[in-house]
Amino acid sequence: MLKQRLQEGETFMHVLNLLRPKNCFGILLTIAIFIAGCSTFGGGESNIILPTLIQKTTLPPVPWPVNPDNFCLQLELLISRDGKVLHVDLRNTSGSKAWDSLAIQRIMQWKYSPATYNGTPIQVKIAQTARVVVTQPVRMRLSEIVCTTLAEANSIYSALEGGAPFDSLARVHSISSTAASGGYLGEVNINNFEDEIESALKDLIPGEFTHPLHLGQDYVIYEDHDNDPGLKDPLE
Repeated sequence: MLKQRLQEGETFMHVLNLLRPKNCFGILLTIAIFIAGCSTFGGGESNIILPTLIQKTTLPPVPWPVNPDNFCLQLELLISRDGKVLHVDLRNTSGSKAWDSLAIQRIMQWKYSPATYNGTPIQVKIAQTARVVVTQPVRMRLSEIVCTTLAEANSIYSALEGGAPFDSLARVHSISSTAASGGYLGEVNINNFEDEIESALKDLIPGEFTHPLHLGQDYVIYEDHDNDPGLKDPLE
């Protein structure tokens, strides 16, 4: 699910759900691929792996009189070789130019795992349909360790189970920019994560850590710090 962060002062947040059609379709022109919510090509083009959405950001509340239960966005996104959104084209409109412009700015902040062709990252254009719904935010204080291989993530997980400090392992092994702070992310809305990660985090109790989870083409382990008052947000 593509989900929106709660804006300050609001009670609910809006959520984007990808509508996944039954079949994929693709056109390879100057390394541009059009997709519809699928993860890989079939048949003779199975050596192409398409991008996966791994991090979402805030979208504005749907403008009146649009009914969010019936509102779908037709998105066309240009994704860079490192998973950044380079261009957003809304194929339909909310009826409000101001909302459309703000939505595009927010979507530009989404993060994808890069598409690859024969293992090499490529730039792609993807087409997706999204439906707006409403949900409550779920906020947690988290740390992370991000690894490039499952073998390394499993090794770190074993070390954590053996009592090794999470922050020490993050500083040594994590490839994330949070490594310098011991992996600490601060308070985040877990509804902004992809479904597998969100589900695993909801099952955590303070002080526990997840098993290794897919984060695009990498692997991540999260730790819950909700009962640790000594930690401060990295931006403070």
